[in-house]
Amino acid sequence: MTGRVTPLGLALLSAAAWALSLGVLFARPEPLIATIPLALVLLTLALPRRAPEYALTCALSADRVFEDEGVTVTITLTATSPLAVVILRGPLARDVELASGKHRAVTSLGPGETARVSYDVRCPVRGVHDFGHIVVHVRDRFGIRAWERHHAEPRVLRVYPRVAPVRSLPRPLRTQASVGDYVSKALGEGIEPGEIRQFAPGDAIRQVNWRASLRLGSLYVTQHHREHNADVVLMLDTLAQVGAAHATTLDWSVRAAASLATAYLARKDRVGLINCGGTIDWVRPGSGRVQYERLADTLLRATVVFTYVQKSLAFVPPRVLPPHALVIAITPLLDPRFTRTALDLAARGFDLVVVAVSPVDVTRATLPASALNDLACRLWALDRVTQLDEFRRHGIPVLEWNPASEPLEAALAGFHRRRARLATAG
Repeated sequence: MTGRVTPLGLALLSAAAWALSLGVLFARPEPLIATIPLALVLLTLALPRRAPEYALTCALSADRVFEDEGVTVTITLTATSPLAVVILRGPLARDVELASGKHRAVTSLGPGETARVSYDVRCPVRGVHDFGHIVVHVRDRFGIRAWERHHAEPRVLRVYPRVAPVRSLPRPLRTQASVGDYVSKALGEGIEPGEIRQFAPGDAIRQVNWRASLRLGSLYVTQHHREHNADVVLMLDTLAQVGAAHATTLDWSVRAAASLATAYLARKDRVGLINCGGTIDWVRPGSGRVQYERLADTLLRATVVFTYVQKSLAFVPPRVLPPHALVIAITPLLDPRFTRTALDLAARGFDLVVVAVSPVDVTRATLPASALNDLACRLWALDRVTQLDEFRRHGIPVLEWNPASEPLEAALAGFHRRRARLATAG
């Protein structure tokens, strides 16, 4: 700990020096007598003092939460030596709100005594927040000498994007041979019943359809349809964003990506992610709980990086973008570079679906109400209709989602019906 003289001690030193100077200058004993109590107090500065000793621990009630959830921070301070006055300032990360309690405390502890400070914080913003910086300020009983120490230990809180329940998902045109939730036309191992045929050598006893066998007088077995999974790659547009803080088009896009990833992983699909922007990050397709952790950690770092250079998907390894994967592009369509990238994927034969996050109402919420702003937003909405029609002319299914007025599930439910008609027509 670093020791220093407090402002009060410096003020007492100045007062004693002025009183001593005035007494000598005017040859008066009164100022000299008045400085005696101050001198006795200031003598403690000349005495050797050991730095205060204590033990400090800090704990978070959770190290991983979702947006708008709360965490309890508990700080425990145990005194080894007498602590006349202790001023404790607990960690409060940026973009984190204090929900209840106070992250500052003042107390006095004797040897062996323990003090606990607890407060609740709310995390409205996704990201990695550091709760490792704690400041302990100790003063003596006269308040003229102080010690301060900054405790900096890595104590990370990960705030994942909020996940909305999604049941209506775009169905991939092509599936993989692995076991999943998509019923295949091919017959084999599965739970979805298919054809009934006569028993043949090598058939398992558990496949025997006893009801049909008793009715027809010979053994018959029930064949089942195989159940496959799919490769799904979420492509997130991080080239540009608009909107108020914590409610930008990128924030809504990240939440949509997290919701879709959770829903597809629940169907046993292999899900990957590509952050397509000023920098390109990716996660190889995979399944299971560990894969969700990888996807969520990558989404935490999703941010807009300004650049004039157009990044190409040619740098993405083929294993990240399998040829038969369903690619879901989540974009506000604010930068034409992402539009060109999406059209290039469709031209290369990928099964592409565009989720267009509407920035019109998101931007309107940040503007003052006026006829001019309303007209500008209406013209912008008409221009976006032209952008979406360009994708549809290329045969690319487009879902327009307005996060300011409807949940993602409602938008996906209507899109699922349009997607089914398109597949039937083909």
